[in-house]
Amino acid sequence: MKITSRKNPLIKRYRAFKDKYPSRQEEYFCLEGTHLLDEFLKLGEQPENIIVTEDWFNKNNSLIKNVNFNLINIVSNEVLTSALSTKNPDGVAALVRNSSIPKFNFDESDDFVLVLDRVQDPGNLGNILRTALAGDVDKIILGGGAHPLGQKTMRASCGALFHLPFKRIAGKDSEVVNHLLEILDLLSKKGFQIISTTSKKLLDGKEAKPYWEIDWSKRTVLILGNEGSGIHKKIKEAFNETITIPHNELVESLNVACVAVPLILERKRVTFNLGSKKQK
Repeated sequence: MKITSRKNPLIKRYRAFKDKYPSRQEEYFCLEGTHLLDEFLKLGEQPENIIVTEDWFNKNNSLIKNVNFNLINIVSNEVLTSALSTKNPDGVAALVRNSSIPKFNFDESDDFVLVLDRVQDPGNLGNILRTALAGDVDKIILGGGAHPLGQKTMRASCGALFHLPFKRIAGKDSEVVNHLLEILDLLSKKGFQIISTTSKKLLDGKEAKPYWEIDWSKRTVLILGNEGSGIHKKIKEAFNETITIPHNELVESLNVACVAVPLILERKRVTFNLGSKKQK
């Protein structure tokens, strides 16, 4: 039976996710759109529930065959639109358990960790997550900032989030920074080099190293900072190995998502070349 009422309890449940981010205590989050559902299903997991329009159902047989049929609820176009944050939804949404996405646990085999210090823009965060997946980042630590399970972030990441174990630290800026310092100190003791990024001179007035001058073959933690203030001063003071992407001085700074691309893929290039040499 098709759901045509916006007051239906199931639709109200979806609508509850429309304007808020899931907290650590919540059991579910909502994903919107065909591509995100497809990426989630690649995990081999099943959603808790799916709502679809009739038109979507008739056009997506190849995707539907990977879903438990009993989870699917047909809804009218108007009802779907009312329940979701996307202005023009493509016909499907799902409720997903937080526990079904990759677990965050440090592993001795991890050798590339990305730390994001209060990155605020959901689009930036999503694009960084997509680059991180492309560059074989093992783990991601989010110091506050945009929520990775927000709709804008998930859409910008194109589902990369579902394949990247992450930990998000919430709280006041001071609490977030102190927690990040604890984690970074632990990783440093485990043998990771801690690399900060900047578009400006260092605290002592010296120039930062161009990003190609560090040894990317080492176990590495790469830190990217907030769009406005960059990496917190306490973190830069504690871990002073800093790199930059040289660029025209008429441009004060580069967008953090743009910065992520050459740095993460440079590390991928170096480790790829090392792997190729070992095989010969």
